[in-house]
Amino acid sequence: MALVADIGGTNARFALSLGGRLQTDSVEVLACNDYENLDHAVSHYLTDKQVTVDHACMAFACPVSSQTIKMTNNHWAFDKSEMKDTLKLQSFKVINDFTAQALALSALPESALVRVGKGTAIEGATKLIIGPGTGLGVAALKKAGEHWLPLPGEGGHAAFSPISSMDNEILGILQQKMGYVSWESVLCGSGIERLYEAHSMLSGQTQTLKNHEITAQALIGETLCRQTLLHFCELLGRAASNAALTTGAQGGVYIAGGIIPRFPEFFAQSDFRTSFDLNDKMVDYLTAIPTSLIIHDNPGLTGACEALGNPFIY
Repeated sequence: MALVADIGGTNARFALSLGGRLQTDSVEVLACNDYENLDHAVSHYLTDKQVTVDHACMAFACPVSSQTIKMTNNHWAFDKSEMKDTLKLQSFKVINDFTAQALALSALPESALVRVGKGTAIEGATKLIIGPGTGLGVAALKKAGEHWLPLPGEGGHAAFSPISSMDNEILGILQQKMGYVSWESVLCGSGIERLYEAHSMLSGQTQTLKNHEITAQALIGETLCRQTLLHFCELLGRAASNAALTTGAQGGVYIAGGIIPRFPEFFAQSDFRTSFDLNDKMVDYLTAIPTSLIIHDNPGLTGACEALGNPFIY
């Protein structure tokens, strides 16, 4: 028995793994803001489940290479060794949240994937996973022998790249407020709100809405919200395309995160795939890459279970 976790900017998902398999009935979601730090949330979970564990693998929505972990979008921070001692663990694997998402790919059933567009994956080639949620996660995965080697990164913080005149107008508005504009600035929950506000300004209005309100109204046809959400999907297509070209993701591109699964049909009918394929010299390369939406409930926890027995994760 081991403890696994998928910890984002808003929520911390905990579960138990038995023999490397996720125990779905053990999943519990805790709000990060309700707990002072990781150990308090873990204590709550283990007490509630009335279990003790010696081993854990936890995925965090932040860089994890240094000894000190500091969450990007919430207040949690800790030293890895000190936290291992505090939790009384024999082993404590700390991975990036999109490393977990990537590792989950080999364990997900076909029913957890919704194809968007055409393309055929090359066996053993690099896979890419990208997904907007509280932030924007990006990671790749490469087959190495019998195991998958995760290639984590911070691609969400790469610079936003405009192509159209609308993109440039949106970028100008955002630069006035933010200075540096990253992909995450527009491709996350708060990014939908920024896009909506910018589109509102371009239409001569000064409206603000929460991201869930924008999404809900877009799905019933409200013009400005629909325009915003369509632009969001188009921009995600370009960000995914850029990352696929950079990593050589001929094994497929997978869309994860907590936002897109809320509106899969709208997403499939958007210009995501058209935007993904758009290029001057690499159109054939891109159109051959399959893109899929992950609709599994707990891919991060599934990936953390996979990481427990992966020799590349230590």
